[in-house]
Amino acid sequence: MVSSLRFNLSDQSGVTLVELMVVIVIIAIIAAIALMQRGSADSQFKRQNVATQLKNAFERARFDSVKRRAGDGSQPAKVIVSASSYTLRIYNKDANGVGVAQDTVTSLPTGIVIGLYPSGTPSSQEVVFNMRGEATTSPSPQFYICNISCSSPGNASANLLIVTPTGTVNLLPGNATLPTFGVPTMTNVNTSTGISNTVVVP
Repeated sequence: MVSSLRFNLSDQSGVTLVELMVVIVIIAIIAAIALMQRGSADSQFKRQNVATQLKNAFERARFDSVKRRAGDGSQPAKVIVSASSYTLRIYNKDANGVGVAQDTVTSLPTGIVIGLYPSGTPSSQEVVFNMRGEATTSPSPQFYICNISCSSPGNASANLLIVTPTGTVNLLPGNATLPTFGVPTMTNVNTSTGISNTVVVP
């Protein structure tokens, strides 16, 4: 009985150390590629989020100036942009009805920078809006929001945020061509009509 139970070790299949190491290396390479792709997606998401928030800051400043009918000399709202942050300045009235500046500073997350179009060079720049909602800075500055650097912006690494002379704000892919904007024509309303010249028509 016992003699019939024999094990033939030469027929047993197994895995050598070399084969095991090869499998481990392949798994490590696949995991590294997956992590790199996830990191790229995360950085793109952060950049697009910053671009959207900056666009909202410009629109909020424009709305504030129109709402308060702010003239060039009477506390116009603005957005002050630097390479690593931006500041939204709007005004709230105090108990005496006097406008008090309220600054909201937003610092950019690590790995995201802002540069000026077309060079991509980081620079401090402010965009001021008048009571008609127009950007009073001439020419209107345009901004890149980039991952790491704006030296060679493209769709995968940058967004282009443009402020038109009329104050509208647009968000485009990083390699988009900047549209040409003419200076809007202004026509004063005859005072005999009883309509104020400061009326804003959308």
